[in-house]
Amino acid sequence: MSTPPSDMKHLLVLLALLVGGNAVAASPTVLNVIGDTGDCELAGTAQVAAAMRRQPDFRDVVLVEVGDLAYPVATRERLLACHEPHFSTFPKRLAVPGNHDWADSNAAGFFSIFPRPVPRVEDLGGPWKLVLLDSNLRGDAGEAQLRWLDGVLAESRDACLIAAWHHPRWSSGRHGNLMAVDPLWQRVVGHVSLTLHGHDHHFEALPRFDAGGNPNAAGTASFVVGTGGARPYLPGLGRHPGQAIYGRHGYLRLTLDGDAYRWRFVGVDDREYAAGEGRCRRTGGRPYAPPAPPQALSAS
Repeated sequence: MSTPPSDMKHLLVLLALLVGGNAVAASPTVLNVIGDTGDCELAGTAQVAAAMRRQPDFRDVVLVEVGDLAYPVATRERLLACHEPHFSTFPKRLAVPGNHDWADSNAAGFFSIFPRPVPRVEDLGGPWKLVLLDSNLRGDAGEAQLRWLDGVLAESRDACLIAAWHHPRWSSGRHGNLMAVDPLWQRVVGHVSLTLHGHDHHFEALPRFDAGGNPNAAGTASFVVGTGGARPYLPGLGRHPGQAIYGRHGYLRLTLDGDAYRWRFVGVDDREYAAGEGRCRRTGGRPYAPPAPPQALSAS
């Protein structure tokens, strides 16, 4: 029995919709995250870059560097000698400055390689956006960044946010918990899904923490990825729950797929040393209000 022309037309339309829907389905976005790179005296930087280049999709991956791009001072000359030979071949690169980058006057070397302003927001595709911040800013510049961040968080709707800055608020490494970046943490906690950091030269995947650093499902997860080539650190005095790896260079591979994310820490030997997954909490469901300034102590 032949199919009536009208039915055949409907079948062809349905087939076109199905095929078209699959064709335009968003592909996952992959980030490779590293920090603390560009030490000319060590082989780690070259080894980390080579490991990432061995991934078949490395030209499609977004390389996110979370500060300290060269040692001991990230001048342009040092960056061109110790950093760019290894990472300039990655087509998609984003970065935030660290303290060794700011050791050069006004972070001039860093901004000669990455000239776009920080802070800013980058679209990663799908619901995911990356908020790039500078944890070195103090005084008027630091206050301006906090006001800018307040505006971003207050206006964001239905997005999955990741925040990246150099100094981690929470860390089990040598530098430990850093109170200086608490104003940033107090703003993003519970409003962004993940934060990315370097500074401590180890890898650590921290569970969702609340404003005070306590595990809380309503909080925000963090990663410390100071494993991009600088000399590894030993554990610090304080330990947090989560997965921590010391004494090993490597990178965080973070796959963003719809509202889900998957992560794994990959060593320079291409082995997976830690892994996990989670889901984003879209913005707008919880009203944002800037944290109140600390109360001044009154004289007794």
